Amino acid sequence: MHFKNRKNDYYNSFGFETDNFRNNDINKNRFHAIYFIDYITGSLLLCNKYSKKSKICSADEDLISSFLNAINLFINELNKNDKPEEEIQEINFIDSRILYERKGRLMVIGISKKTNLSIERKILRNILFDFYSRFKSKIEHFNGIIDREILNYGKFLNNLDLNTLSRIDI
Repeated sequence: MHFKNRKNDYYNSFGFETDNFRNNDINKNRFHAIYFIDYITGSLLLCNKYSKKSKICSADEDLISSFLNAINLFINELNKNDKPEEEIQEINFIDSRILYERKGRLMVIGISKKTNLSIERKILRNILFDFYSRFKSKIEHFNGIIDREILNYGKFLNNLDLNTLSRIDI
């Protein structure tokens, strides 16, 4: 460890970039996108994008959600005889992670910036339970038509600091 002088301001250098630890923007927006999918039909109910820089967010929402659902179906098919309750939980990349959460017919998939797994998972679970409790009837009786209230939930998420969801249990 060594100290560097920058206009009478001292900071630590630990052999890696420490700016990310002070950068609240990364912690504020832990996710590139969150997808709400009907587990039975694979239909995209809602998608919320948070990252302007990610190519994930510029791609077609239906294509991405269908692909993520197909991965889950593929894993289920592979494990069909071994463990029928086995489901995909996450896929890891160098700088991002895909997290899967499910309740009943609702599957929520978050593409995160790989900041902190336990916080990301807690946020995603809280979003899943909140969404499910608000729209349980609409989800369980989904007929291919996405209700306006479900679409308006995206506006609610855009105005919400997702980090607050890591501090509460729903």
